[in-house]
Amino acid sequence: MTIPSLLDLVTEQQAVIDLPFDGNHIVTGEPGSGKTVMAVYRAWMLATAGRDVTLFTRANLLHQYVGQMAPELTETLGITTYHRWVGEFWRARFRTDPPLTDTDGWSYDWVEMQRDCIRHQVESTAHLVIDEGQNLPLGFYHLCRILGVRVTVCADANQLIGDEESTVEEIRRILAVRTDPVVLQENHRNSREIAMLATEFHERKRGDTPLPASAGRKPVVLAVSSPESLVVGISRYFSAHRDRSIGIICRSTRTLLDIKSEIARIGLSEYAQAYIHNDRHRNVFDFSRRPIRIVTTASMKGLEFDSVFVPDLDAYTEDPTSVSARLRFFVLCTRAREDLHFAHLGTQEPAILSNVPDRLLTRYSG
Repeated sequence: MTIPSLLDLVTEQQAVIDLPFDGNHIVTGEPGSGKTVMAVYRAWMLATAGRDVTLFTRANLLHQYVGQMAPELTETLGITTYHRWVGEFWRARFRTDPPLTDTDGWSYDWVEMQRDCIRHQVESTAHLVIDEGQNLPLGFYHLCRILGVRVTVCADANQLIGDEESTVEEIRRILAVRTDPVVLQENHRNSREIAMLATEFHERKRGDTPLPASAGRKPVVLAVSSPESLVVGISRYFSAHRDRSIGIICRSTRTLLDIKSEIARIGLSEYAQAYIHNDRHRNVFDFSRRPIRIVTTASMKGLEFDSVFVPDLDAYTEDPTSVSARLRFFVLCTRAREDLHFAHLGTQEPAILSNVPDRLLTRYSG
């Protein structure tokens, strides 16, 4: 993991550095445009200016990634997750857990929380910097407005928005952001070839956003005889590219466990780590070691790897023309910096890639 220095930031990123310390602000951009990097710099600058600042994200694995990305910048910050921040804030002021609308402990009763804060005149001088802010519910932003919390939101305007998520325009309206969002357009992560494939699954086609300048290999689709043969291939790739981080992104936890077991069987356990959110033995990552990192699509958002392997292309059986399927695949493709490999069993290529032209993919039969 590396983070660019202040001197290496491009002009559009410098606009985030130049934001006023007070007020609410929104930063948007495509995957790879540097939103997470700018969230770290924004939080660091606020902390340097003496503000009470917390940097957080909804996803636990992304929270770990942000915390380890630049320790020299984040050592003076509070870095946490959305649920942890809400819980700690509420308990510090009301000596009780926040009210919920479900039995699982994940859905807050925002109306009751807002009413309690107004009734007790609760205020806050905190500054929040939120990465992947579109993943948070509208009720949270309403609460921030009531409390007087200052918020900088880094968000992807093109993510699929569900009941527990928010659009950039909704966030802007609720927080009464008076300035236009800072828009990051340049892709600093992916090779040109990976970006070209990713745009096949984007609602905006090529020409709407600039392609990266760096060139690489075309993404690969490989028909394999068995999952075991794919893991052997990954081990050979790892032996040839020890300096690269390798992300194995699985559709399901079951596949993740199978891949992890097979990696252990061939003797690569010391180089691999797997993440499962609700497994206390597998919910912590060290991004400075064990370069083979196995995650699910549910945990991939915001992460990046030098090389990405998708071992279970057959699992993508939904309608390949649906918005959700295309968006998931767009995000999946953009996790890879240099190399991207898809694998499927048998000779029949899954529909999600079958209409992608050969100029964008290299196809092999294993």
